[in-house]
Amino acid sequence: MTAPSTFGRRTLPEIGRHGALILLLGFLLLPVWVMLKTSFTPYDRLYVWPPEFLPTSLDLGNYARALFGPYRVVEALGNSLIIAGCAAAISTSFGFLGAYGLARFRFTGRTTLLFVVLATQMLSPVVIVIPLYEFMIAAGLLDTYLSVILCDVALATPIAIWLLHGFLLGIPRELEEAAMVDGCSRLKSLWHIILPVVRPGLAMTAIYTFIHAWSDLIFPLVMLTDDGKWPMTLALTRFVGENVIRWDTLMAAGVVTTLPAAILFALVQKHFTRGMVAGAVKG
Repeated sequence: MTAPSTFGRRTLPEIGRHGALILLLGFLLLPVWVMLKTSFTPYDRLYVWPPEFLPTSLDLGNYARALFGPYRVVEALGNSLIIAGCAAAISTSFGFLGAYGLARFRFTGRTTLLFVVLATQMLSPVVIVIPLYEFMIAAGLLDTYLSVILCDVALATPIAIWLLHGFLLGIPRELEEAAMVDGCSRLKSLWHIILPVVRPGLAMTAIYTFIHAWSDLIFPLVMLTDDGKWPMTLALTRFVGENVIRWDTLMAAGVVTTLPAAILFALVQKHFTRGMVAGAVKG
C-alpha cells in the first residue's frame, strides 16, 4: 500500500516558497555580482551593448591599479582599520561595563535609563554632527583619527549597551555569588566568571560596532581634512573624476573594502548567531 501523495497539498507550496526565496536571494545578490563582474572587466568593455552578464575576460589590472595606483587604497585601508578597530574596542568595552551595571544593580529609573539609551539610536548622525564638530574644534581634535573614533563610539556605545544587557540578563547571578562566597571580589568574578561566559555577546557587539565604524562616511567627511587620514569610505571618491568615473577600478576598490568586514564576520559567525539569539530571548 503506497502512502498518499502530498505533492498537491504540501510540495507545491514548499516549492513556491523555496522558489520565492531563491528569487529574493538572487535579487539581493545582484548588486554584489555586478560589483564583482565590473571589477574584473576592462574599461573598454564596460559600456558594450547588449550588457554582458558574465565577464568575457578577467582583468586583474583593475585591482593592481586600485591598490597601487594614485588612489592610495592601501593607505585608506590602514586608516579604516585604525578607526574601526579602535571604535569597536572602545564601544564594546564601554557597552559591556554599562550593560553590566544595568543588568546587575537595582536603582530607581533603571528601566527608563535603558530605554533612553535605546532611544538615542533614533537620532541620525546628521543631527549630532555639528555639535560634535564644534566640540572637536574646542578640544583641538579636529582632523585627527581620535575625532572620528570618538564620534563613532558616541553613536555605537548605546546599542552596544542594549545588546549586551540582554545577554547579561541570561547569566545567572548565582555564578557570581558563588565566586564571591569563595573569596573573589566583584571585579575578579567579573573577569574570571562573567567575561568567559559573555564572549559570544562581546563578539556580536564587536562585529556590529566594527562594521558600523568601517562603513561610516559622515563623520570622516566632516572631521578629516587631511586626505592622508581618509578611510576607505572617503577614499572611494578619488575614483570619481571631473569628466569620467573609473567604474572598473572603483568596483575593484569596493570589493577590497568589503573583504575585511566579510572575513571578520565569517570567522566569528558562530558567536555572532549565538549572541544575537541570547540577547533576543533573554532581554
